Amino acid sequence: YTTNPDQRWDYCGIPKCSTGSASCWDGLQKDYRGPLQVTESGEKCQKWTAQSPHSHSRTAANYPDTGLGDHNYCRNPDNEEGGAWCYTTNPNQRWDYCALRRCTPPPKSNKYCWDGLQKEYRGPKQTTRNGKPCQKWTAQSPHSHSRTPANYPDSGLGDHNYCRNPD
Repeated sequence: YTTNPDQRWDYCGIPKCSTGSASCWDGLQKDYRGPLQVTESGEKCQKWTAQSPHSHSRTAANYPDTGLGDHNYCRNPDNEEGGAWCYTTNPNQRWDYCALRRCTPPPKSNKYCWDGLQKEYRGPKQTTRNGKPCQKWTAQSPHSHSRTPANYPDSGLGDHNYCRNPD
């Protein structure tokens, strides 16, 4: 569901899982120092030294030796389990993971990418493929609905507006 009263819902641009490539990365990607500066959902990364549009505490001073600096390259300074990520320049999408290819096939629980119906996706994407902010699953405005955490337990719904497919 979107926060736009004129558009009830839309699909999210969740990346499809891949099974490896010649240029790839495994683990938490905390040592990644490449130049990728776009998220899985296609958002441009915000510079780590910038505090707009998203203020944050992930700075080179607070996280030394993690590759942060005056650039907008994907990094994992705080050991995020989904790998390298960045704050985005989109005011409606605070952060997202970056699409660094993994050398090994993804685990059976594809929390940050999708195959099939996307029922297992548990990433932080909170805008539709057209850039509209998603409505919180616990909210009934502007769109009332029955897809609530109580009605769809174990489907990743909660007091957040992350993209999910409960049914």
